Amino acid sequence: MKNMMRLSDLDIAACTVVGEAAAEPWEGKLGVAYVLINRWRTTSGQFARDDTLATACLRHLQFSVWTAKDPGFSRLYEYGPKGKIYRESMRAVLVAIDGIEPDPTNGALHYHTVASPEWAKSWPPSWASGHEPSATIARHVFYNDVA
Repeated sequence: MKNMMRLSDLDIAACTVVGEAAAEPWEGKLGVAYVLINRWRTTSGQFARDDTLATACLRHLQFSVWTAKDPGFSRLYEYGPKGKIYRESMRAVLVAIDGIEPDPTNGALHYHTVASPEWAKSWPPSWASGHEPSATIARHVFYNDVA
């Protein structure tokens, strides 16, 4: 059922982009949106069982916005559906789904911020060790070679 799409999937994806990339330029929002879509569409590896876009977004500890202690979580209340940030984020998701613009992440399934979050004991995260970034866009570093 990987091709099934519901409005809630789109809304959850747009909210994920809001929380992860609200302050990013268009390219940053599009990069995060493509990671969501790339994970949803993959047929192998740890994300193969994400049969809906919402599942890909809400997977445990994958996108910090869905952690109540994360600063991005409060953005979900700050930038509602009537606001420009939400609409830009929804547009980024739709553009990524339809492939209207090329994937600026080069097929990335993972990313982290350039700057170390306050809570991090070391940075970049251990999963990035030994991997080559596929793109750096605004405040995010993307990877397409992490299994």
